[in-house]
Order: sequence, then structure tokens, then C-alpha cells
Amino acid sequence: MKIIKLKSKLLLIAPAILLFAMALTSCNKDDDNGGSGGSGTAATTIKVTDAPFDDANVTGAFVTISEIKVDGQTVQDFTKTTVDLAAYQNGSTKTLGTFNLEGKNYSSITFVMDFDTDASGNAPGSYVLTTGNVKHKLTSTSNVITVAKNYSLQSGLSNSLVADFDLRKMIVAEAGNPADQYNFATAAELQSSVRVVSETNSNTISGTLTDAVSGSAKVVAYAYKKGTFNRSTEMTGQGASNIQFSNAVSSTVVAAGGSYQLHFLEAGAYEVHFASYKDTNADGKMELVGTLVVVAGGGLDILNLSLNATATLTLNATASAVLP
Repeated sequence: MKIIKLKSKLLLIAPAILLFAMALTSCNKDDDNGGSGGSGTAATTIKVTDAPFDDANVTGAFVTISEIKVDGQTVQDFTKTTVDLAAYQNGSTKTLGTFNLEGKNYSSITFVMDFDTDASGNAPGSYVLTTGNVKHKLTSTSNVITVAKNYSLQSGLSNSLVADFDLRKMIVAEAGNPADQYNFATAAELQSSVRVVSETNSNTISGTLTDAVSGSAKVVAYAYKKGTFNRSTEMTGQGASNIQFSNAVSSTVVAAGGSYQLHFLEAGAYEVHFASYKDTNADGKMELVGTLVVVAGGGLDILNLSLNATATLTLNATASAVLP
């Protein structure tokens, strides 16, 4: 009788051991697929794009990236790359590569630039190209741009990060030397000239501006986080480089037909402002005239635009006046 009871207990214990083993295996698989412990590989594509540099004399803006780091660790298999950022605007991107990174949460990404030599070993490494094929070397007191950004790379999935290099904030015009008319902004300003977003969770604002009143030679659309636009401050210019509209998240030049696109915006509430430019002193460069008074169509509030992940918002607007 005792033998029968022992066999019964063994029969009950065996399935329990099997279930425990299966649960342990499942936990291990979960960890391998990107659990909080950070194990597992996340295939991550890193791309660059540009918010337009609105200088008619500029035909190219070349930046050489020699190294990329995530949370201070060098991204393996990245090779030194020279990119004409001016060629990648209005949602167009340049892929720097796809890399096997650890699937976990990160808090920063760093781009190390080479000012002296490009990816082919030619000088200079970073420069503005103007009409007549003239190269203007770009330098600063630091060649490192670190973007403080919380982002998550998921193991077993395709991840894509887009770094938006805002040339309007990065590059400043210099007077007095015809052979070198441009340079990078200060090291501190460079840190805020690049932003990074997850491509799969980004939004777009696009539409048409109807402007029959301003006579602008050029109109630029600026996207701001709701409540962050101070007109007098933004028009005056900020920092050592006197950058106008420096707090804009993104910007774009309105096309001749009135169309515009603002890409790679994270979810949230935004406001859009349009600025008018003309060559008021006949020096070949555009000067800020003022901001446009506009009315948004479709019942939208141009000062309170709600964006959700991966959405495209159509914002058509009509200008009624110029506010100097």
C-alpha cells in the first residue's frame, strides 16, 4: 500500500517539474527578445536629414561623421561617412548604416565630426559649398555633438533612428573673408542643433500656404512645441551666433506654389508660424521682414495642433497680413 502511495506522489511531482522547466525556458526566451535586462540584438538603422539652410548662395553643406556612440559606447561597423546634408530635406534621409545594437533603453547618442578630412581623405572634412564651387571650411571649438535623448531599441525588431541636423542653427555666415564666409556655430549651440527621433513614431505636418499679400521672396514655416513661441525673442536672434527662431523644433522653406512639409515630429501639441523674407538691402541675402498673420483652414487652431504617433496632419493656411 505504501508503494502505491509513493508512485502516486511521483506522478503528481513529475508534471510540476515539467511545468517549472517550461516556465524557466519561457523566461529565458523573453529576456533574449529584449526584456528589461537588455539582452538580445536590436537591428538599428541610423539616418540623417536636414532642416533647410535658407541661403541662396549655398549649393551644398558637407559634414563628415567619423564616429557614432550610443550612451558613450562606439557603434561597431560604422565607417567614416561624408554627407551633403543640403541634399536631404523635406523628409528625405541618408542612411548611415544598420547596426546590431543591444536591445534596451538608451539616453544619448553622439556624433563625432571630422573638420579636416572627408571620408576619402580629402580636405576639408566639413564645409559649405557655394556657387562657383568654393569650399568654406567649417570648424568649432568642439567636434562632438551629444544629443540627450531617451529612446528604446527593441530586440528582434527593426529599429530606425533619424538625426535631424538643423543647418540653419548649425552654420553661421561670417563677414570679412571672401574665401571663408561660413563656420559652425559655437560648441554649445551645436549641441542643440541636432535632434533625434524614432522614425516609426514620427509625424508630419504638411499643407499649402496661400499668400497674396506679403510679396515675400521667401517664406519659412517654423514648428514649435505649443506655448514655446515668443515672437519678439525668436525674431531678435539668440545666443552668440544670433540665431533667429532658435527654439523651433523644425522648419522648412515654403515652395513657390505654396506647399510645405515639416517632417519627423514627435507626438504632442504644436504651433506653426510663417516668416517672410526679402533681400531688403540688395546684398544677395534674405533678411527677415516679419511674421505672417494667417488663418488655418479646416477648423484647425494653428496654435494648438495635436499630433499622434505616425500621423500626417494637413494644415492649409491663408495669409492676411505681415506683422513686422
